[in-house]
Amino acid sequence: MRQLYLRDHSTDLHGTTIIRDQQGQSRYLLAGKWGLHHDVLSLYAINGALLAEVKQLSLGLLPKFALYQHRQRVGTVGKSFGFVRQVIYIRGLNWIIVGSPLGNRYRVFGGGRLVFAIKPVQLTGTYYHELQVEREADEPLAILIASVLDHWARGGQVNRQRVGFTNRSLEGDLGMNFKIKQ
Repeated sequence: MRQLYLRDHSTDLHGTTIIRDQQGQSRYLLAGKWGLHHDVLSLYAINGALLAEVKQLSLGLLPKFALYQHRQRVGTVGKSFGFVRQVIYIRGLNWIIVGSPLGNRYRVFGGGRLVFAIKPVQLTGTYYHELQVEREADEPLAILIASVLDHWARGGQVNRQRVGFTNRSLEGDLGMNFKIKQ
């Protein structure tokens, strides 16, 4: 299992992001933008090879995105209703996302196994999404799915300083025990 770190895009709607591993080594380059129909985020290897893309298919309350790997469409993911806990199915890959948009913690399962997990971490004063990916072959799609989930979370503009956990021992439990600070 490898840990990858994706910078939180709370203030960045356009641009390029470098994805690093736990040793701080640059592993991937994420480029593109969100917001309009058919906008694309592309994931490149550090050597410049295109690995995967996510394309926005629709706008609105329940937007849809198509996932591409090696220029082949491998799946689609669409936002579902859910405030405290979400379950999202990724068609084509047969993966299921289970998590909390409030805690920004997710687990993705496929074929009866954990594919990857996402949780927010603070490193050097900046928020990152830590991805724990079980297989290296799943890393490109994991990064793009994490970007889609981050995009959806930004739509709600959750303020991390206002969300606190009521039981610190349950903090890793997909953020299910929380309270809104006054």
